[in-house]
Amino acid sequence: MNELTEKGLTRAAVALASFLKTSVHRNLEMLRIVRVLCVLAFSGCSTRISFFERILDHIIQQQQADGGWTDPEETAWAVGSIKLIRGIGNLSIPSAIQWLDSVRHPVGGWGRHLRDRPRIPITGLLLHLLPELADEKAVNWLKKEWQKDFEGTTRLTYKGAFFLLGLSTSEVSGDDCSLIKDTYSFLHDEQNEDGGFGPWKDHPIGSDPWSTGIVLLGLLFYPYLVKRDVIERAVNWLAENQLPNGLWAYHYIEEGSAYAYWGLVEAFKFLSRESG
Repeated sequence: MNELTEKGLTRAAVALASFLKTSVHRNLEMLRIVRVLCVLAFSGCSTRISFFERILDHIIQQQQADGGWTDPEETAWAVGSIKLIRGIGNLSIPSAIQWLDSVRHPVGGWGRHLRDRPRIPITGLLLHLLPELADEKAVNWLKKEWQKDFEGTTRLTYKGAFFLLGLSTSEVSGDDCSLIKDTYSFLHDEQNEDGGFGPWKDHPIGSDPWSTGIVLLGLLFYPYLVKRDVIERAVNWLAENQLPNGLWAYHYIEEGSAYAYWGLVEAFKFLSRESG
């Protein structure tokens, strides 16, 4: 990890924090706010800053009477932020976990909203952020659903990455699961020539920061299976495609940038350990 990439990490953190600082006044949807806050907290940024505390107060005030926020994903990011900044004893957490458990699909996974079918990205994210929900039923659904996709004709890189994310914090996942190793081989092979990742190799849109960040995250939670050169090339792609303001170009710029930044932070940790 070179000095240029370290500076890029700092610029990204400052840009995401600046987005947060103005987000409440701009009346943005809560999901966009809690995602960035949680990623910054996960990535080790100091959250002992007055406007972080004010934003978290705003988030907690939006919790609904049933314990949840707008949908399962928003609720998971909100609880993740509260746990990281205020601690696991915060009174908002138990009712939120209970609500998430109550809206789980009978087969074991979660969708984008209550009437949606369960999905790998939503379920994988929830299980990673909130491992207390990663019981045998949820983990088995995630394995079964990704196995079905993996054997299909269109295998999406980000689904494989969210599968790895979902299993990474579960005590019932089974690290010897052959599907984990097969997913690593698949993701390694899906890297584009430029070093980044898209929904699949040579996708018409090419590499993008959202896919690249998510794939980095999925790979880096099982470091003993990852190929160092795959990580280095993905890091270089993110460094080369970072905008002057510290973010990355994506539909919701802070969404792509949050995942890209989080992936870079984990890559920095991995490469630093590898280099001693």
